[in-house]
Amino acid sequence: MLVIYGVRKKQNCFFTWSLSCFVFAIAAVLASMRTLVEQDWLTVFVADLLMILTPLLALHGLRQFQTQQPVPFKHVALVISYSALALVLLYTAPVHAQAFTSTVCAAVFLFAAIYILSIKQAPSVMRGSLFTIFLVHGALMLAQSGMLVQNLAAKTTAPLTPLLEWLIISHLTLSTGTAMLFPFLAFAMSDKRLQEITNFDELTQLFNRQAFLERTGLLLAKSRIQRRPFCLVAITVDSFHEINSQHGHHAGDECLRQVTALIRDYLRDIDVAARMEGPEFAIAFFDLDHNQAELMCYRLCEQVARESFLINGHDMKLSLSVGCIHSSASRRDLGQLMGSAYFAMRTARSKGRNQFEITRGITHSEGIYR
Repeated sequence: MLVIYGVRKKQNCFFTWSLSCFVFAIAAVLASMRTLVEQDWLTVFVADLLMILTPLLALHGLRQFQTQQPVPFKHVALVISYSALALVLLYTAPVHAQAFTSTVCAAVFLFAAIYILSIKQAPSVMRGSLFTIFLVHGALMLAQSGMLVQNLAAKTTAPLTPLLEWLIISHLTLSTGTAMLFPFLAFAMSDKRLQEITNFDELTQLFNRQAFLERTGLLLAKSRIQRRPFCLVAITVDSFHEINSQHGHHAGDECLRQVTALIRDYLRDIDVAARMEGPEFAIAFFDLDHNQAELMCYRLCEQVARESFLINGHDMKLSLSVGCIHSSASRRDLGQLMGSAYFAMRTARSKGRNQFEITRGITHSEGIYR
């Protein structure tokens, strides 16, 4: 992970995760020296403190990964400080110290299991895998703590039972598995982010032009195979450039976001919507008859015109010009259909604001979309 950090220095989580692994290795070495070195302050106090620091650093790395920004270490420092105070009193009694350490580690792992679920942008498989590992890890640490407390209640200093040894081996295995999953989580997130940049408009989170054309081409092919009607809608926000010039680009962006929210209300899972460029949007509808298409265009225009949009603290009225091409059992290609939808949109705009135009045919010289 240090090598990965060397390549991707902007992601501090890799440095934190590598530090967590390094701290865990030191803690394991110091703990294994308890039967060889009679220095409880080193083999118990320092070892157990580092053992608590290990999951705290792993959790801190997750926070850095989620925010992609520097995160202060105040929570890590707070837990370590309180743990150090407790271990100062317990380090001369190794079993007591180990029981306390196991309990604190269990709490951190269980909290991490809950925290990983909040990283919604992470792929569900990775999120589920880490959640399971953290949950099992926390449960095993609680089991280890319970066994140690049981030994203390029985007032025995017997060596570790085979079950406790198995728990320690499981702890080592899970720690290694967690460390191996972190890079995969980050790479999966990077790949997902790259797909978002490639396929989605950053402002509206709708598809961009290229992604829309690719997916709409597939939807058009599906409509022909199943012999279902197909509908393309082109939309532009009226007077958008005036809004930009009078109120600034931030107002224009907010205008597009709010119009996008209304457009989403008309989408089904199978439909495809995109911001094409500037104030222009496009929607591809599958299996929508002519009457439904006309009603949808009317309702969209009417709803936007009726709404009062709060933009930069001011109430604004917006309107749309909408063009629609409805096709049933047609062999026209996507470029022709898009051209017809855009021509219908321009026709609607030429009639004045808050208008829609719906057509079934290709309109002469402007029937090709490029």
